[in-house]
Amino acid sequence: MARGLEGSVATSVSIAVDGRARMSPPVPDGYTGNVVLWARPTATARELVTMPLQHAMGLINRAVARINDGYFKSFVDFANSGAVEAERLVSSADAAEMVLSPNIEVDSWLRIPFYELDFGSGQPFLFTPSYLPVEGLLILLPSFSGDGSVDAYVPLFSHDMDTFKNCCYVLPELS
Repeated sequence: MARGLEGSVATSVSIAVDGRARMSPPVPDGYTGNVVLWARPTATARELVTMPLQHAMGLINRAVARINDGYFKSFVDFANSGAVEAERLVSSADAAEMVLSPNIEVDSWLRIPFYELDFGSGQPFLFTPSYLPVEGLLILLPSFSGDGSVDAYVPLFSHDMDTFKNCCYVLPELS
């Protein structure tokens, strides 16, 4: 809604899914490798604006639930199969892309213990992402207030900000 997309435009949200707790047996806590795959629920802009918020929540919930133990193991099997090299597959993502519209990406840093870090001068008062001007990249992290709330960093184009602010104040109550 904040971006003013035409109703028929399909939009998706890329949600990083951590496989550590989803795999059986679970990945050990000390493992430092990347165990993340993406869930990508998709809907039209019209669907998201006209349907109740619970509909969008259901799309997200089902897409994330599909990224389970079997999905992760299938990905590992594929990665080890040699198909990437044999078929000369290349990434379709552009790391330099700074605009994700009409899609968004949600990265959750909620489980990263930023406020437990101590590099010799005590724990940090505030932790924020560095300047990352990627329109449509939403980063969630624990609030500096320490009360369990969440801070959301939402880079948008300046011409979309007023609409976004209005959306924030008219979110329907979930009952």
